[in-house]
Amino acid sequence: MHRWIIVLVLLGLVACGGKGAIAVGEKKLDLDSDPLALLPAAAVIVANVDARGIFDGTTVGPQIAALADRLVPLGDDAGFEAKRDVDRVVGAAYALTGADVVSIVSGRFDEAKIAAVTKARNGAPITKTMYSGHATYAVGPSVYTVLTGKTLVAGSTDGVRRVLDKIATGKIERALPPWVVETLQTQGAEVAVAGDFATQPLAAAAFGSIRLPWVEGLKVARVIGNFEKPGMNVASTLTYSTPKQASSAADGIHAITGWIKLLGPFLGGISLQNFDVQTAAADVQCKFSLDEQTLGTLMGLGTRLLAASP
Repeated sequence: MHRWIIVLVLLGLVACGGKGAIAVGEKKLDLDSDPLALLPAAAVIVANVDARGIFDGTTVGPQIAALADRLVPLGDDAGFEAKRDVDRVVGAAYALTGADVVSIVSGRFDEAKIAAVTKARNGAPITKTMYSGHATYAVGPSVYTVLTGKTLVAGSTDGVRRVLDKIATGKIERALPPWVVETLQTQGAEVAVAGDFATQPLAAAAFGSIRLPWVEGLKVARVIGNFEKPGMNVASTLTYSTPKQASSAADGIHAITGWIKLLGPFLGGISLQNFDVQTAAADVQCKFSLDEQTLGTLMGLGTRLLAASP
């Protein structure tokens, strides 16, 4: 009963021109042309993925599509198929009230069919609520909302709500630093990631009992990749507080590659090609390539892990 009262109150606010409403004669917001502008400020990590280029132009496209279908709770009854309907994904992670994430998905979405679905692909119930004048749908800890037939927002509850709060202000402007936008829009990059840890440092330089020297003192991370020969090419620039920390990080990265060479044959033939690490003052520049066999192995491992997860 209380849920329905809240819904009715929200609907009443919208009808009366409350938060999120569009008054008569007011210019309708463009929610489709610039996904980066929908992201709230203070992101720790931002990523841009050319999903259409990956699905259509790479040999591992079908495997990546299978991974995407595992991650997305919607299926055929919602008129949705990742490989067919998704063109681009812009994602961000925040550390304001915990680990919040949000993705702006650009493509084609059947709003009516998505609204009619009551169960996720795995049979879990879908809970529909209203927030800031928008219908939101929850499957476990994941939430999504269809803004238009071309834009869908998905992520944690707080992540999605921050996007809707920004839309409710009526001002859709980019809140990202220029260097982040420049990284995300690197020409030729099908995957681009920018991490800003200057104001929100990484919590630890270890994973369990394993020390991660390349994490300590990390301030900025820029990573780009494409799916050209031999399979995938990755280039990154990691910026540290001091040259000494950068040198230590380079040594740590070399150690990781040593473990990959040692254990790769036991992990389905995983290997790195064209590996190169250079330091310049407080920067570490790293490049490497993954061949198609390694990519296929990693995609298969990802699919199995998702299949085993609850």
